[in-house]
Amino acid sequence: MPSLASIITFVILIPFAVSDLSVKLNVTREIKLSPPASPRPGKQIVDAAYQSFSIEFSFMADYAGNDTHPNLFSRQVIQILYDISGAYPIFRVGGSTQSSAIYYPNQTEAIIDPFSSVASDQPSHTLVGSSWFQSFRQFPSGTQYIYGLNFFNTVNETYYNIGNGLDQGVLEANAAYETMGNSLYAFEIGNEVDSWGNGKHRDGNWTVQRYVNQWNEFATAISRNLTGKDATRLFQGCAFEAPRHLDERTDWNVENAELDGMGADKTKTVSDHEYMGANCHYTGAGPTIQDTLFDRTNMLSRVWYHDYLGNATANSGIKYVIGETNSISCQGAFNISDVMASAVWAIDYVMYLSSLKVSRVHFHMGTRYRYSPWQPILYNDSAPHVNPMYYGNLFNAAVFAGGNKQTEVLVNETNFGAYAVYKAGSLDAIVAVNLNIWNSTSDPVARFYTELALTDEWEDAKVSRLTSPGVDIADNITFVGQYVDENARIVGPKTYDTVTDGKVLVGAGEAILVQK
Repeated sequence: MPSLASIITFVILIPFAVSDLSVKLNVTREIKLSPPASPRPGKQIVDAAYQSFSIEFSFMADYAGNDTHPNLFSRQVIQILYDISGAYPIFRVGGSTQSSAIYYPNQTEAIIDPFSSVASDQPSHTLVGSSWFQSFRQFPSGTQYIYGLNFFNTVNETYYNIGNGLDQGVLEANAAYETMGNSLYAFEIGNEVDSWGNGKHRDGNWTVQRYVNQWNEFATAISRNLTGKDATRLFQGCAFEAPRHLDERTDWNVENAELDGMGADKTKTVSDHEYMGANCHYTGAGPTIQDTLFDRTNMLSRVWYHDYLGNATANSGIKYVIGETNSISCQGAFNISDVMASAVWAIDYVMYLSSLKVSRVHFHMGTRYRYSPWQPILYNDSAPHVNPMYYGNLFNAAVFAGGNKQTEVLVNETNFGAYAVYKAGSLDAIVAVNLNIWNSTSDPVARFYTELALTDEWEDAKVSRLTSPGVDIADNITFVGQYVDENARIVGPKTYDTVTDGKVLVGAGEAILVQK
């Protein structure tokens, strides 16, 4: 939450509306925008929950709480997104910790998840009991979930002497199905299984075809147990790592999984994951704001694979989603994933994906993760609070409010993106994202702006601005002049800029939403 002193400083730094062109700002360029009145034929239509979330399996109880101690902070930040967009995000609960999670129906504790050290981002394993499922009824009514099941060996599973992994999967799926009811959107069987084949989870002869065969075995057994039918569309398939191999018929990708027998009789969606860089065990230079998040060449080079796969699978009847994503993999990087830069990047990233055949995007989070949109509980002496990423999520919720939206790319430069947004086939809004670096230590008067020249129809349109003193900090971020306080409440009146004389400005490190 910004302190009173920091709010006063913010007002001193920017004492005028950015749309006030009588004030001499550092305008360095002009871009003329004249979007077509309607989108091209064949553009996907997305709903108001387009930008959704993914919660690391072992941290779901932190984020949601239980019947006696619901997490009211999480409930409120989710409600804010609903109030803006008109839809609750879909929560995928899964990730790497679902691969070391076991369901024990007689366990009295909801969850046991020991950490090997206080510095660990994830527990070494996770054991859940029947009361664990209370967490899935704490978010606002109407919220739906994708539940991540483990994918143990069908027989002779040595992990915790489970024995028959298929039985374990059916047992847990049954418990989830019975307790979650209509809030269950889908099951996900296994996480990033394309990286297995190392003897730990599967042997070295681990192929897409073997995976699909076993996946179908699990999905069929679960369907029979729950519905009495061999096939029910209850599943999100694949959940593969970021795709990078598309040339060979044996490559691990969702297209080949579908060709190998992952069909629309069981599969509601297929999922890939994606990150802009890594903060794992790299040597040498790590990720940076400028080269990892604010260089759109990096983002576009990664998104190309999803463009290809979304088109390749479009006619299967199975929707293509990015089921886990965020800025930097391995839980994010300090001073990159947890500052304003991440929010600005998230807007451009989601807008570009929405222009493709990617039907939904799930931003990943965990209690101890640097890139989380919000921290759900007291941790490291820090009370629950929203992080910078959440402001990007708010912006995206406003873009897709009401659903029935389509997007077109208008400007596609190395550090600048602009988009037309259509509702029910008619031009509805423009989004512009300026991914040029502006740090809080710089003289605010020198901040440079790009001037957008719009057609007459946009005169006096309202402009919602996401801004802060710099992309390198986490404080003093506002969207439409408002911020979220420590109680997850929106503070302050909405403050819109306007299009004046056909012009609107977007500063370095800012994003704007222009609506008629």
